[in-house]
Amino acid sequence: MPIHVGDMMAHQISHGSENDMTKVEMELKYFERMASLAKMPLMPNTIKQKKPPAPDIECSIQDVGPLAIELVALDSKNTQTRLNNMFRTSDCWEEALKMRPLMEQERLRVSCKNVFLRLEISNEAGNRNRRELMRSIQEELLKRPDDFVGELYDSEEFPDNCQGVTVIRYDDITDGPQISAPSDFENLHPLQIEKIKEKLTKKTYETSNPLDLFAYSIFDGINIYVDRLVEIDACVNEHLADSRFRRVWVFDLALGKLEKTYHR
Repeated sequence: MPIHVGDMMAHQISHGSENDMTKVEMELKYFERMASLAKMPLMPNTIKQKKPPAPDIECSIQDVGPLAIELVALDSKNTQTRLNNMFRTSDCWEEALKMRPLMEQERLRVSCKNVFLRLEISNEAGNRNRRELMRSIQEELLKRPDDFVGELYDSEEFPDNCQGVTVIRYDDITDGPQISAPSDFENLHPLQIEKIKEKLTKKTYETSNPLDLFAYSIFDGINIYVDRLVEIDACVNEHLADSRFRRVWVFDLALGKLEKTYHR
């Protein structure tokens, strides 16, 4: 099962300093990242975040002047739940471990110190499902030699919500088990392109600055979806001319990339 590049970025966001940021702080961080990708040098101390009906951002661009930016995230509504489930997997291992007898806990801690666990888990598997899966994996590991490597289950024996468990050992891992449980992005929900239409057809923005729209995907990516850019093209081409906006910028933050810019 391939790892979605957005999941790697999401791991950094959810386990780094950004994890405790407010929505306003996160939007500012994303805006600054996108301004850099758009090669918009921001004038120091000019960024203002306002509440509706003002656009999300007002700022000043070097050698250009004042600008207003409305932000819109295109990720699926299900994305954050999917990623929260993914990131909770290691915690579920520890929760399941604490429910075992002390002797078994100690044996697993010692035997798994250099283990890298590669799991294939359903996106929809929540905390309870993952905790039960960890309990099952621990039960199976206790039946094996302490230096076991390889596939832990035959294909017809997979636990619920699981399509594979691989045990790998690395000399440079000393605090295992390290667990990789990337989400399966082949069956993700589509981007919310209708959000672009909602922004372009809204007429109530209050600003005297020129107005641009930054549309972005934080985790899901743009080009992993067949015809997504084609659909965005159609949406923007239909609604931009009659909107308040001068330009629409489309960013794939999972790849750190400006995908496309549209002008009136």
